[in-house]
Amino acid sequence: MYLNEKAWEAEPENLYEASDALKNFLDMYKVLAGAYGRPEVYVPSEDEPYFRSVTYSVAKWLSEVDIEYRRLYLSFWNRRCVYTPDDEYEVYEGQTALRGGTEAVLNDSFMLSICLDDRWERAEIPAVLFSLADNAESPVVVRNVFSASQLAEEPLAAALKATFAVTIYTYEELWERRSRLFPHLRFCPSVRRDLENLEKSYIRQIVKKLSELEEYSSKYPGLPFRPDHLTKTTPESDTTMEMYQKQHTFRDENDVEYQASWHMRFTGIPGRIFFVPDYTDAAMLICYIGKKLPNASYPT
Repeated sequence: MYLNEKAWEAEPENLYEASDALKNFLDMYKVLAGAYGRPEVYVPSEDEPYFRSVTYSVAKWLSEVDIEYRRLYLSFWNRRCVYTPDDEYEVYEGQTALRGGTEAVLNDSFMLSICLDDRWERAEIPAVLFSLADNAESPVVVRNVFSASQLAEEPLAAALKATFAVTIYTYEELWERRSRLFPHLRFCPSVRRDLENLEKSYIRQIVKKLSELEEYSSKYPGLPFRPDHLTKTTPESDTTMEMYQKQHTFRDENDVEYQASWHMRFTGIPGRIFFVPDYTDAAMLICYIGKKLPNASYPT
């Protein structure tokens, strides 16, 4: 769940409205942390919720509210996951850029809004996704949660359950469970080091992409590779592979070298999963998970 940072910027009409909105937000958080076991909310780096009010602040509210809500707020804030906003895409609702909305769309997740403005009291928010790389745009819908009562309603409840079906909280757990979770994928030993260098907020996106590769591998064993059956999967250019051959060469568990050109792009974070699709008839080789590797267009 990604915090709608713009929803907090609305100026409350009065102190009661601000207090009620915050309590409503924390009631949602309580259900997510309890029934769904998702105590973390993703918050943009260096961002902190605030009321656009000179007379009423979150700190003042915390000093006045009863202890249950104060504890819920501190749990929400202390357990938040900080992420770096995507630098290749932006989602706009009207003229408003939504960092939380961008991440929710790209990660097939949800935006979590506080209701200080009626515009955020919608389960689906029509918006536009801009690709900064190719200056293209496409209509999208941001799934938005603004009330605790929504969490028990269909189809949102079913969508939430599906979203949280595979629950992995740490990269160490992901590595230890890789064979059981992804029996048709093999991993280069270096991938373990790759994971150690990634932000915690990447983990759901990585699990989602690996699950997609696992599903493909189980469905089409031994058949010619069909990248059109996967999302955002392309090869590197010949120029890139010539210029950066070393950076795209990896060793498997048997110390055999492989060059990985095919890669699946993360959505919502500037990174890639590089893999060899025809490692064996029944398995792909995952070579690299992390930030972008250098290429002819974006040398690093």
